Amino acid sequence: MFIDGISVGIGLLFLSLLYLNPAYHKPSKLVAGVIVIMSWLVSGTLMLDQGGLFARLYIASIPVVFFLLLPMIYWYQQLLTAYGAQPQPEKRTVHWIPVGLAGLLSLSISLMPSEDFNDMFFNDPEQLSVWVGINSAGFAFLLVGWTILSVLYLGRIVINTKTYHQQLNTEFADHEGKRLDWLVGFTGLLVVTWFYALIVLGASSATSTPLVSETALSLLVLLLIWVFCIQTLNRRPAFSHIEPEPDPEPVSEGASEQKYSNSSIDDERLKRIADKVDRKVMGEKSYLDPDIDASTLASELGISGHYLSQVLSREMQTTFYSYINDARIEAAKEALKASEQTVLEVALSVGYNTRSSFYNAFKKRTGMTPSKYKTSAASVEPII
Repeated sequence: MFIDGISVGIGLLFLSLLYLNPAYHKPSKLVAGVIVIMSWLVSGTLMLDQGGLFARLYIASIPVVFFLLLPMIYWYQQLLTAYGAQPQPEKRTVHWIPVGLAGLLSLSISLMPSEDFNDMFFNDPEQLSVWVGINSAGFAFLLVGWTILSVLYLGRIVINTKTYHQQLNTEFADHEGKRLDWLVGFTGLLVVTWFYALIVLGASSATSTPLVSETALSLLVLLLIWVFCIQTLNRRPAFSHIEPEPDPEPVSEGASEQKYSNSSIDDERLKRIADKVDRKVMGEKSYLDPDIDASTLASELGISGHYLSQVLSREMQTTFYSYINDARIEAAKEALKASEQTVLEVALSVGYNTRSSFYNAFKKRTGMTPSKYKTSAASVEPII
């Protein structure tokens, strides 16, 4: 119960931080909903110990809250990965049908006579009433349904995250605070925790072990709440400043480059724009700007983001992320060899906001850490 109390306390603290945050945004509502549900679930020990109405209220709510949890996490991901104006995925009827069915079961449980309720959840009677039989069958049906939906939601979240990460490469040079690998891991751990909870509930006290116990389950839930709170704090949709471009339409040959924003580009125009990009980024060293992104660069060049993406992928065989980071790493290599700056100073001087993002990018491109590169470069004697 002590661990469960910590979990609820973390959830309440995080909810207060959301409430005090003056920036109202829709993802916060979904985050708050997930935290409320998880805090409610983890308070089960306390509610069941109280017995009576509290126990009935808690048990009756279980079907609804479980069927709401994964859709809310999915909707949260949809809002984080959306372009421009945020969609309203929760209005899609398909997501609410299972929740509605779970609600019917919750209502049926809450209306059960006390004797039937106790027989179903606390006693071991020889003969069950019709009401208990119907609700038990409903529980079994929804358990199977929840298992299938869990796999579907988890699969969709994995696929959407992979697509989103590819989109990040086309728009941003820095992925710090934008990647959603944690959400995939969190959702997977949530599903595992649910099945582990079934194992714990089905195990008798005689077969309980340190690996199969209510304490271990409480620790898993504590980890889930902690990870979700930490990762969602102050996180904003990455593409909220970018409106999706309309489908390509043909344009006349006499139109300016700005008017070709939604059409494919011929080879001659590709090369011309590629030269403009190279002069802007390499010649003027735009890559040194830590806040540079594809939308800003396209605006400064007087072209659309659609054009810039085509130029980078078709003409330059790269992505915005790789193009900017390659330029930054080359500049960093020269700085590491020619100056006495620290690794952090070099990172900041070439456009990185954090030492960790610089470290990861540098090691990925050179196969060694910045410190090791600096040491190896210093040990090489110049050839005269």
